Amino acid sequence: MNELKGSKLISTKDIQIITGYSIEVCRRDHRTVRDALGKKSKMLTVKEYCDYYELDYSEIVSYLNPYR
Repeated sequence: MNELKGSKLISTKDIQIITGYSIEVCRRDHRTVRDALGKKSKMLTVKEYCDYYELDYSEIVSYLNPYR
């Protein structure tokens, strides 16, 4: 499995890279996942995001690493 470069947290920009959606849609998506997981902070990890959407973590890490 590839190691994630940089922070373990996922940003709205990372979500935009993955989905291709506008930044506003990605902000809403980030907030939706946090709310569904019951997170009080605004921080969300890549793993939590992948688990929520049933995405392959190692595939997402491989895709994000060149942008980090």
